[in-house]
Amino acid sequence: MVNEHFTGLEEIIKCVVVGDSGVGKTYLTCAYACNAKYSLEKLVKTHQATVWAVDHYQHDREILERSLCDVDGCPVSMRIWDTFGYHDKDRGFAYREADVIVLCFSVLQPNSLRNIQRVWYPEIRRFSPTTPVVLCGTQADLRYLCFDENHINMEKGLLFKPISPNDIIIPSVGREVAKDIGAPYYESSVLNHFGVSDVFINAARVALIERRKTKFWNTHLRRIQRPLIQPPMTMPVPGFAGIKIAKAFLKSDISGLLNDRSECDVIFLVQNTRLEAHRICLAVSSVFFQELFSLESLMKYKANRRRNKLLCQKFPRRFSPNDSDFIESDLDSTDTESGSQTSTSDDFLSGSMRSSTRHHPTFPIIIPYDHKAVETIEISYEEDPYYPSHKILRTYISLSSDISATAFHALVEYLYIGSLESEVDLNELKKTAELLQIPELIEAIENVLSNQSFLNLEVDKKFHQKRVKRLRELALDRNFLADISFEVDNGIVFAHKALLMARCEMMYAMFNNDFIESASDVIPFPGITVRTFRALQEYLYTGESPCMEEVDCITLIEVANRLCLPRLVNMVEASVVDELLTYEQDEMLQDAILLLEPSELYNAKQLSKFCQYILSINFRDVTQRHHKLFHELPADKQELIEQKQWPPVWYEKELEQYNSLSQPLSACQQMVAKSCNKNWGCLCFIRRGKREIC
Repeated sequence: MVNEHFTGLEEIIKCVVVGDSGVGKTYLTCAYACNAKYSLEKLVKTHQATVWAVDHYQHDREILERSLCDVDGCPVSMRIWDTFGYHDKDRGFAYREADVIVLCFSVLQPNSLRNIQRVWYPEIRRFSPTTPVVLCGTQADLRYLCFDENHINMEKGLLFKPISPNDIIIPSVGREVAKDIGAPYYESSVLNHFGVSDVFINAARVALIERRKTKFWNTHLRRIQRPLIQPPMTMPVPGFAGIKIAKAFLKSDISGLLNDRSECDVIFLVQNTRLEAHRICLAVSSVFFQELFSLESLMKYKANRRRNKLLCQKFPRRFSPNDSDFIESDLDSTDTESGSQTSTSDDFLSGSMRSSTRHHPTFPIIIPYDHKAVETIEISYEEDPYYPSHKILRTYISLSSDISATAFHALVEYLYIGSLESEVDLNELKKTAELLQIPELIEAIENVLSNQSFLNLEVDKKFHQKRVKRLRELALDRNFLADISFEVDNGIVFAHKALLMARCEMMYAMFNNDFIESASDVIPFPGITVRTFRALQEYLYTGESPCMEEVDCITLIEVANRLCLPRLVNMVEASVVDELLTYEQDEMLQDAILLLEPSELYNAKQLSKFCQYILSINFRDVTQRHHKLFHELPADKQELIEQKQWPPVWYEKELEQYNSLSQPLSACQQMVAKSCNKNWGCLCFIRRGKREIC
């Protein structure tokens, strides 16, 4: 409609834009006058009162040329006057000699519509009694964006007011107000430029029709049509923002256990320095420690056994069958009888094979190991420093005098954290890493010594990937060094206390306080199957999304919620959503209805929103094909889904009305219209001979 050829014979139209502050008058003006484009991020920011200066037509040639348009064959120059929206401002100068007034309100601000008849129309008629008016509903895109997850989650200004369904003004309401003030009604959106041209081109038609009353000889004005019917804005299917995975907390993995002595099951003696650690954490990070802790003698004795006769008798199911050999009273008597005697692992192994007589080992036990980094391995039975009322088995490993305490501490820190952070003598640390066969640490040290520390990012990444792989192979698949088991509905699952505690605060509290679980071998965990518990275990060990094959997703979400694991809940939600999207529509809708209430119950809020989203955009199919199942939902859920249904009921009515009005007239209707037109003469005077007919 824009004409770049300026001839000087155009009809100049002064169009004044008025309305409440914040309804989008300036954006609408700039969208037409300057062809301005706006992003959603800009439109949702806090409103700042601005006015587009009419001086642009005098100083900007491009804007002046854009004002030229063709309206039904009549060249027009549209000069738009933007105004402030404050009610106490004097706008008399703007109304002076106005040809048409565009009166704006926001379709998401009911108060701005009420002010049309209460404030603006009386003001217009006070300054311009005969000037035609066009009513425009702005921000029409927000009718569907207010339910869009991307828009809801978008960062908005501090003064942003959340939109409720009751705030939405449907077109029929705006059309009623337009009818009351005798104005045509249009809607616009500067986000997608819907209706921007419709508003101003039809405003020009209204102004030209009014001008035709005084310039009836103008041939161009005779061709001007009445304002055209505006088609409804296409309602896009609301988008879904997707499932957001919560970020992992700081030190929510093995690295968090570095300075935590809870459930440490090995003590290293290095140059008169004690360093406690967790066997499984070292084994999955180093082949050397895996081989060391694979010794049969070490595997025979499970460290940190807090046992007493009363617990074993009161809760027999919570202890393994051979626990009677490790009851404190028996071991105490053994210690008393043995005095200061010691035994070797060979003595213990030969003694353990006797089936006819009951054998108790004599502590401490010395285990031989042929490696230049290890001097001795000793298992002792002593009082627990954290629980004085209990005695526990403890493993001591004395390292070679060639290994310094600071270097070994830095090496253990690397195996826990996965990156070189300690400030120690790198040459000494490298020597220790070579002795204990840690190739990743050797490579990281060489990069630092050669001033190529940036290469360690890739080294650290490979180390973490390798550790996750070994966690799956050793801890999950082989149950290597497992020190606890869980009795689930259909079997027993072996696990590792340290790895469970690393990512789960509930597990940490359970194993570190005076609960029966902290001293148990077997912990009852009802309501979950082996495969589902293994999925939970896989997440706690690796921090990655578990394999969901044959897993009861709702049960896993319930357990994750019970154990306060929001990240796992999000991962399961994402897996469920991905699976639902692969289903046929009927199956997807049925599962969405069934998942809605459990997801709400177990705080799977994103899954609940997805189910509501799927049901709302397919509302017609839901009510037709799954009517009975849908009406089993709570009434508030049904109402919420119905409110968000797509397309809305009002939109279908608008589309139906537009299609009916856009249909070509039938032959009978054309004859009636032609007959009525014959009764009217020039300038709309009734012909004298036909006066009686009318």
